[in-house]
Amino acid sequence: EDVVGVLKGRGWEAEIVKQADVSALIPTSSDGLMKCVDGRPSDHSAMDGPKALGGVYSIATNRGVTDIEGLKKICEEVKEKGSIPSCHGDEHAHPAPMGCGFFKLWSQSKLDGIPAPQFDSEEGKAAIMEAGGVYECLAGSHEEKVVYINFVEGTTLAPNGDDQAFVVDAWMTGTYNLDVPKYLVAAASTVEQLGGPLKAKLIVPN
Repeated sequence: EDVVGVLKGRGWEAEIVKQADVSALIPTSSDGLMKCVDGRPSDHSAMDGPKALGGVYSIATNRGVTDIEGLKKICEEVKEKGSIPSCHGDEHAHPAPMGCGFFKLWSQSKLDGIPAPQFDSEEGKAAIMEAGGVYECLAGSHEEKVVYINFVEGTTLAPNGDDQAFVVDAWMTGTYNLDVPKYLVAAASTVEQLGGPLKAKLIVPN
């Protein structure tokens, strides 16, 4: 309810929905990518990992990690905790990894209170892949209609190109001991700056 209040204060529509009312919710698996909240379809099949801002960049930004070595350590931690680290680009951006709107905002110092990385998108991509992670390419344009903020641990929603949504698996803040208010404000700010829908559904356990 606190989150609903904060979002409404930023001009959003927000409502709480029960897990049972979201039929698309699936369990996460250790084969799944920790991937970006971006709702566009991917060229990778492992869509049953937690959705986080920019993939592994979500953890780096929350902890103030700005260097490549720190990013590689986060990738190792993600693997230890049962997900495959990832980042993404798209077909439109040059260089392609700048197709992640969250990384772009981060690199341009447009996220309040979050210092910009000391590496560019291609260096970040190379470090994540070197650490055993995955780079995915997303297709098409942003057509997200809603932002799901999911508090049901161990679950996610897979991207659906015909019914796009931003998916923020907020429960993973507990897994990685992240600052929850900072994380959710970064998520809201990202959607706002990308011109996304100011409409959130908070998924809670039954």
